[in-house]
Amino acid sequence: MSSNSTTNLVETIIAEASNLKAFLETLDSQTWQSDSSSEGWTIEDVVAHLAGSAVGWSINIKRAVAGDSGPPEGQSFLASGERASHPSGPAARESRQESGAQILEDFIAGHLRLRKVLEDLSVEDWEKPCFHRRGVLPIKAFLTIQLQELVLHGWDIRWSLDSAAELSPGSLVGLSDLVPRWIRTAFTPGLDLPVPVRYRFEVSSPLAVHNDLIVTDDTFIIEPSGTQAADATFRCDTGNYMLLMFGRLQVAPAIADGRLSVEGSLKQAKNFNLWFKGF
Repeated sequence: MSSNSTTNLVETIIAEASNLKAFLETLDSQTWQSDSSSEGWTIEDVVAHLAGSAVGWSINIKRAVAGDSGPPEGQSFLASGERASHPSGPAARESRQESGAQILEDFIAGHLRLRKVLEDLSVEDWEKPCFHRRGVLPIKAFLTIQLQELVLHGWDIRWSLDSAAELSPGSLVGLSDLVPRWIRTAFTPGLDLPVPVRYRFEVSSPLAVHNDLIVTDDTFIIEPSGTQAADATFRCDTGNYMLLMFGRLQVAPAIADGRLSVEGSLKQAKNFNLWFKGF
């Protein structure tokens, strides 16, 4: 990752945190207690999670800079197949109960702390290994996951209040780099397939995507779109492509809302949500 791309990543994270802060400041106390689009999480649960994450990311990055990429005290790597939302959901609610009315203040303070840590990083620091629950990553890769947390959870909050909510255009480049890693994590085999299913993605703007994703019983591959017929072709803009890939859109409601159009088998299109689940 070049110095320009790391600078862009830091600037995008700062901008996403700032924009979410400004949005949260407009909400009244009753709205804070309403449900987000994350099942079982209120808006204040989500913000408490983001506030706690910012502190944890700051600590892990500073430890990585100092040469320590092992789990912090009280933490461990996730077991194979374990969904990361299992421990973080209860932790968010516990944090909310402890913070009370200070959740927004904690979010602001946590991201100011993270911003200071990021701005202090040198060019050499970006390649240093850093602890993450799913495995050790370079700091630069670790930070793309922080961007994912901010962008998608920010959308979870906004969408629960406005069904027309979109991802910010500035976040799309960073998210696009995460799609291959994310869908490997999110893939849930289980449907009985006599033959593979080919999904085609025709996304023209603002970032073009022309890929096929082929699912077999227990695995999948991604390749550039070719001339072979697809079982289901998704057409949408880049933001809605990201929301689909990161498990935020269910196919049938997204078609009804005008976020997606599907050519081919609607049944197979809906099955995409069974294989690639958000969490």
